[in-house]
Amino acid sequence: MIRRIDQISIAVRDLERAKTFFIEDLGGRELYSQPFPEQKYRWTLIELGTSCFIELVDPLEKDGFLHRFLETRGEGPHHITIHVDDIQKTVQTLEERRIPTFGFSESLPGWKEVLIHPKDAFGTLIQFAEFNPLDWIEPGYIPPSYQEFAPLPKLASGQNGIEIRRVQTAEGPQVEMRQDGQVIRIPPSHLGELLAALKQEQKEGAPSPE
Repeated sequence: MIRRIDQISIAVRDLERAKTFFIEDLGGRELYSQPFPEQKYRWTLIELGTSCFIELVDPLEKDGFLHRFLETRGEGPHHITIHVDDIQKTVQTLEERRIPTFGFSESLPGWKEVLIHPKDAFGTLIQFAEFNPLDWIEPGYIPPSYQEFAPLPKLASGQNGIEIRRVQTAEGPQVEMRQDGQVIRIPPSHLGELLAALKQEQKEGAPSPE
């Protein structure tokens, strides 16, 4: 169900002061920053090391949920974001395990989320999210922990329109063959068997000499 811990979100009052601490003092790197006017806050993603990220969230207005959080709880951890491949399956699994969720949303293109309330998660707000990480950082740089999401080059391309790529799937690395919208995937360990079968088919299908 869980792919990785993607980020730890920290609520701050002064974004520039927080960025100075995490970027200049601790050596982090800003990857993306975006306001979310509908919910009256802004989020800024910072790479710190190579395992996960720090998300700074600061309020844009005084009547939003984040401003209320800061007024009652002060600055500090707000939630952790856990990356999943399928948010619907995640919700189903949590329901089967009698873990209540709330706030399911698909309102942002390319982002689906659901949350577990702190009272059901030992005081921690947990956000599960289905997304492609490279859609949420500035293009041109891929962090080490996002290398698995980098587009892979073609291994081969034939004149008959067949394209062969190495891809990462939920079942592990696969070799993908595409032609006219049709897709076949096999594990790399089965390539030898495939080539042997194709050679045998070619041999059996060859016309007999007269």
